[in-house]
Amino acid sequence: MEMAPKTSSPSSIDLDHLNRYVFGDKGLLDEVLTIFSEQAEQWLERLDLTLEDAAWKDAAHTLKGAARGVGSWTLGDLCEEAEKLVGGVPEKTGRRRALLASLKAHVEEAIAEANRLKAEF
Repeated sequence: MEMAPKTSSPSSIDLDHLNRYVFGDKGLLDEVLTIFSEQAEQWLERLDLTLEDAAWKDAAHTLKGAARGVGSWTLGDLCEEAEKLVGGVPEKTGRRRALLASLKAHVEEAIAEANRLKAEF
């Protein structure tokens, strides 16, 4: 069963991108979206303001990969920004705090979209 092409908002999931990998297979779509949702929650929880730079960058990088894997482009871009908040970045903790709030909102939106897509197909 082939899924109809659909373009989602930039901060949710790009179904056209995702369909290139699942080829309309609902079971595979469910699996990919479930894995994404689980990983997104897990890695977001690990992004703590007090993390040492290497752990912060690793968590942001892993979340970026999960996001881009399902076409959550805005979330992936935010994660890329987060990866850069290491070292001697001025006001690093404040910038991490602000970005973390945005990351949380986008992760919640992408997970909601993943759940909607799983129910829809």
